[in-house]
Amino acid sequence: WAFSAPPRHLPPVTISSSGGGRVCPAITKSGQPQLFLSALQKRSNPSVHRNNHNSYTTTPNKSSLQLNAAISSNDSSPSPSTTSTTAPTPLQESLAGLTVAFSLLSKAIACSAIVGVNPLVGLWSSVIMGITAPLIGSRAGVISGTAAVVIVPLSGLTMGYGVEYMPLCIILSAVMQGIFGLCNMAKTADLVSEEVLSGFLNGLGFILLFSQAKVFTAAKKVGALVPAVGMASLCFGIVQLLPLVTRVVPSSLVGLVVATGLGMVLQLPLATLESTAPVGTFSGGLSSLPSMIDLGQLKRMVMDVEAVKLVMPAAISIMIIALVETLLAAKVVDDMTGTKDEKEYDVPKRSVMAMSSGNLLSAFLGGFGGCGLIPQTVLNLKSGGGGPLSSISYALAMASFVLFFAPLVGKISEAALAGIMITVAYDTVAWSSSIKSIKAVMAKGGDGTRVQRLIDLFALGLSSYICYFGNLAVGIIGGVVAQRGLHSIFNRFSPSKDGAVAS
Repeated sequence: WAFSAPPRHLPPVTISSSGGGRVCPAITKSGQPQLFLSALQKRSNPSVHRNNHNSYTTTPNKSSLQLNAAISSNDSSPSPSTTSTTAPTPLQESLAGLTVAFSLLSKAIACSAIVGVNPLVGLWSSVIMGITAPLIGSRAGVISGTAAVVIVPLSGLTMGYGVEYMPLCIILSAVMQGIFGLCNMAKTADLVSEEVLSGFLNGLGFILLFSQAKVFTAAKKVGALVPAVGMASLCFGIVQLLPLVTRVVPSSLVGLVVATGLGMVLQLPLATLESTAPVGTFSGGLSSLPSMIDLGQLKRMVMDVEAVKLVMPAAISIMIIALVETLLAAKVVDDMTGTKDEKEYDVPKRSVMAMSSGNLLSAFLGGFGGCGLIPQTVLNLKSGGGGPLSSISYALAMASFVLFFAPLVGKISEAALAGIMITVAYDTVAWSSSIKSIKAVMAKGGDGTRVQRLIDLFALGLSSYICYFGNLAVGIIGGVVAQRGLHSIFNRFSPSKDGAVAS
């Protein structure tokens, strides 16, 4: 667990001549396989030893050579549990970006309402983040845009003291993110184990799932609960089943169009984006373009120590949450595609710098920025995206929605969008990893190994609980500290082979 979590798409490999120990290959930055022993089988392999740092080392032997050959032969076979590693076509990238843009529309508008600004602010914030991320060199496949996790601390500031403090808060947060990237601290995401990452995804997935309840609550008030549930279920079913027939067109886009169109044909009393937004939001035209903030007012706030002290707590919270979700979104891409974004530059560092730059630009244009979005990243990959073009396509689609197709976009059914987001929530939850951790605890093994597995399961449950009921950033940090601390205590006081307590 002391290492970054190995990709789950690679099958365990057996070393036949060393007692049957199973190891998990992980790909290093150089692209070469590095061997990590699974904690469940570490006792069965005498050539592997746990050191005082709770990591594993292997003794070079003939089995290592056999293992390297086995890994080379296995790397070429894709696993059905991951997305295809085949490079997506430009058409697939464009359609995936369009699907992501549709899924973010209501979210961006909702975030704007929470902060207390014009609904278009959230849309343009997503456009700016979506364009700057791939241009500067963020992890390919990651979707950046308006994030609800960032809005929570920001809304506390704007609701209490006014929206005029928003630009200063976002700028300070972006500067701190840039310092974090320049100091090469982006790789601290490797401290997050597979169990803590799974807990984060579980919490985020259920937050996203239950956030859609408001759509059905509003429909119930007007007597349209059954039609709303029906259209959301239809959309959900199309998204899940259409890929079994064809992947030419993103299933999410088909589900959105079919559910919205059927609702219009049957004249169902369903709420649309236009009906729930302020008047004129979807009128379109150049008048909807963002404008520069008052630089004079910003300068006065920067020079005002009290103003800086006022916004600093929210800025720090936004910085931590944005960094965590952006870096973990990149790890989710690695896990789902089974590949690393190997470039001549530091990809995690560039991802952080891209986020910082996007937030700065968004703040100067009156927006509230954002970060990497795990749910939309999952949707992008599931829809056939995965390259920089999908992010640019999503940003351009969002801009075109506002400028040219706003009246048409306003007709989209909120129930259909809820079906899309429920699908994303389902795909975000780490079902496989959670079940694997539970089975690992129930599996037979020595007392020491069972305690270690219980610690890992506890970290997963703790991070899931805190992320859902508390704060996503605190959930990640708490899970990492708890897991590493408990493992260190166990290693400190666990008896060694000769019966003595380890020193």
